[in-house]
Amino acid sequence: MTIKKKTGLYGVIGYPITHTLSPAMHNAAFRKLGINAVYMPLEVRPENLKEAMDGIKGLGFGGVNVTIPHKEAVIKYLDRLSKEAALIGAVNTIVNKNGTLTGYNTDAYGFTAALKEDLGFTPTEKTVFVVGAGGAAKAVVFALILGGASRVIITDKADEKALELACEAELKTGCECIALKMGSPGMKEMIL
Repeated sequence: MTIKKKTGLYGVIGYPITHTLSPAMHNAAFRKLGINAVYMPLEVRPENLKEAMDGIKGLGFGGVNVTIPHKEAVIKYLDRLSKEAALIGAVNTIVNKNGTLTGYNTDAYGFTAALKEDLGFTPTEKTVFVVGAGGAAKAVVFALILGGASRVIITDKADEKALELACEAELKTGCECIALKMGSPGMKEMIL
């Protein structure tokens, strides 16, 4: 890789960040596609997050990916949010366009695209069942709702997490969301 005057700057922010494989993947893709860009790991301590966002703008980065622990905290330093990121309350991709930072959550899009492409499934007017209520499940729930699901049933080994996610999703979207206690009697009938 040759760094030139017009080399595009991209990266991933997180803390710690030494474990990430993202630079190897992205830099290989840039080389293969002939894109004059570099992607690097950017270790950002939580207390330095605001300065890092200012640096993304000031240094002219084209964008960054976001990993733990910054996916939620970074929102307050962004200029705009996509609909998905606003609903989910987490950002995994930031695009810098002319000094305006826009946050996206690509997990939701990736999930629904995979459902459609790999399984031929769209959630439109369907009742869907989600096992789990963590960060990835939250993106899935909102992706299903944005895809037109009529009802979402959520279960998690921590029943309170399922209830919290169901309440949040229903409040934000108006879609019927139900928290179902894992292993509860009638679970099979509820799903069918």
